[in-house]
Amino acid sequence: MNILSRRLPGANFMKVSLRVSLAVLFLTWGMHAMAAPNDKPVTAASNVVVTLDVYSGRPNPTWSLAEGMTVEFLRRLHALDSAKAAPREVEELGYRAVSAQFQDETKGTVVVKASRGIVALDRAGQQFHYLDAGRQFESWLVNTGTAHLTPDILRYVTGEIAKRQRRALAVTGAPQ
Repeated sequence: MNILSRRLPGANFMKVSLRVSLAVLFLTWGMHAMAAPNDKPVTAASNVVVTLDVYSGRPNPTWSLAEGMTVEFLRRLHALDSAKAAPREVEELGYRAVSAQFQDETKGTVVVKASRGIVALDRAGQQFHYLDAGRQFESWLVNTGTAHLTPDILRYVTGEIAKRQRRALAVTGAPQ
């Protein structure tokens, strides 16, 4: 009897296990690959209109983002990490949030609202929430309106964002 033709005990079990493991691996990889192109809630944006929610009883300032700024807007939005908690609504006077409304070519009207370290995205009734570490996205979006806001309003809003950020760090005990 040739040693090469002899079967070892459990050889069939190992072959089957290897085949099943490879099948599961390829199926998992295939599902991930198919889902990857569509995993972002927004793929493109046009006609981005930004609104600063700062006034009560009179129209809030609005401005449109130029095409280059729209690309940067999407880059910054896609860089945010998901959050589990939804932002709480703010019912106070003064600065409350900055929002952007635009059209996504494939997904319709989208509204993005940044406030208190959370970015909320609403697309056709679907809600997504993201963490805005250091309120950088919010600050950047406010500062896109430099040419459309009075220096006093811009100073007030950026000061409120910084003040609330310092307050949040003090409450959590995080280093400043």
